[in-house]
Amino acid sequence: MDNNKTQEYNLLSNFERKADALVCSSCLLSLNAMSMSLAVDACRLTKFFRLLLEDWKNCLPLGDAYDVNFTTWGSKTWEIIERVRYAYSLNMVQLNQYEYESNCYLEFKDKQDAVGPMDGSMKPLQMVSEGEAGVILVCALRELSEIMMEISEFLSSPTEEQIATSFEQWRVCYHRQYHDSCQKMYNKWKLLFTPRTLKKNLKERMVSELENFRQMFLSDAEFELVYDSEQKDIDIEGVSRFLFTNSDRFGISYMRENPVFSQELLKLFYSIDTLRMMQADLQPKKKQAEKAVAPVVDELELKVMEVTGKIKHLATERWKQHLPKLWKGVFTSFRDNIAKAGPHEKFKDYSKKTLYCIIGHLKTKGIYQNQVSNLELTKVLEGTNNGMRKYLNNGLIELEQSLMERIASYVDQEMQALVPET
Repeated sequence: MDNNKTQEYNLLSNFERKADALVCSSCLLSLNAMSMSLAVDACRLTKFFRLLLEDWKNCLPLGDAYDVNFTTWGSKTWEIIERVRYAYSLNMVQLNQYEYESNCYLEFKDKQDAVGPMDGSMKPLQMVSEGEAGVILVCALRELSEIMMEISEFLSSPTEEQIATSFEQWRVCYHRQYHDSCQKMYNKWKLLFTPRTLKKNLKERMVSELENFRQMFLSDAEFELVYDSEQKDIDIEGVSRFLFTNSDRFGISYMRENPVFSQELLKLFYSIDTLRMMQADLQPKKKQAEKAVAPVVDELELKVMEVTGKIKHLATERWKQHLPKLWKGVFTSFRDNIAKAGPHEKFKDYSKKTLYCIIGHLKTKGIYQNQVSNLELTKVLEGTNNGMRKYLNNGLIELEQSLMERIASYVDQEMQALVPET
C-alpha cells in the first residue's frame, strides 16, 4: 500500500495486483479458489464505489479519489477480464468474457453480501458448483467496470443544480468552521485604524485583496468567469462553476462528518469572506432615523430558513414558487414549537425534531419530490446519514398529538389556499 495515495487508489491497485497472480495458479482448483477471492473483492469494491457515487451526487467531491482516473480503471477492469479468460484457457476451460448477471453470480452476490468484513464465514463459497467460479468472477468484473464508467460519466458532466447545491454545502461548512477565525483576523486589522482613517485603509486593502483573489486564476479570461467587472463584485455562481470544473486546482478537501479544507480552498473562501466584510464596512452608514424603523431580524427564522433552503431544489415543480410563502406561514404559526428543543434533543439551538417532522410531512403531501429518498434528504440536510432520518421517515406522528393535528390542519388549509387544485 502506498501511503501517499488515496484509499480508493490503493484498493484498486491491490485488486489489480491480485488479479495478476491468477496465471500463477498451479491447477484448476487453485485457480477457482483465487477467482472466488477476487469475486468477493470485486463485489465489495462495486458496493464501495456505488455508495461513494451516492455521496457525490449529494455533494460533488473536491478531494475524494483525486488520484483515480475512473475512465482508465473502467478499461483496466476489462483487461483483467481478459487475463481471467487467459488463465482459465491455460487450464482447458473456455470462458465467455461477455457473461453478465448469470444466476450463479446473482446468488453468490447475495450470499457474500450478507457476510460482514470481520466475519470469516465460508458459506458464500460453499454454494459454488464446479465450473461456476470463472463465470462468477467475469460477472463481478463486468459490474465493477460499469460502476467505474458510471462514476467517470458523472464526474465529467456535473449539472448546474449539483454545482449550486454542492457549493452551498461547502460554503455552509466553511462558515461553521472557519468564518469566525477569518472575522477575528479582519477585526484585529481594523483596530489598527481610527474611524477617521479606516475608510481610506479599507479601500487600499480592498485593492490588495482583490489582486490576491485575481492571482488564484491563470488568466484574465478565467478571472472574468468569477468576477463581475461591471458590478465590481465576485460572481459567486461563476466561482462555484469554476471550482467544480477545475477541482484539481484547489487541493484535496473532504466532505465528511468533520469536513477538511485544503489550504487552496481555504484561501479561496477566506478571500471571498474578507472582501464581503470589507464591502459591508464601506457601505454608507444609515441615518439614525432609518435605524429606528428598521425591522428586527429574527435570528431563529434565518437559521430555519437556511436549513429549508438546502432542500428547496427538491420541491416538486408545482410547489417551487409557493414554497417560501408556505414555510413563512408554517414558521410564523409554530415558531414557539420550533424554537424549543426537547429535553432529549442533542441540538439545542431549536427543535430539529419538530422541523424535520414537518419536512417529512410536507414530503408525504407531495410538496417535495417522492423519488428523493429520506436517506438522500438526510444527507443533504445533515451532511451525513444519522438518526434525524427517523423524523423525516415518520413525519408528524413523532410529535405530541395536539401539535400533530394542528400542523396537519394548517398545512392542508395553506395548500388549498396556495394551490386550490391540490
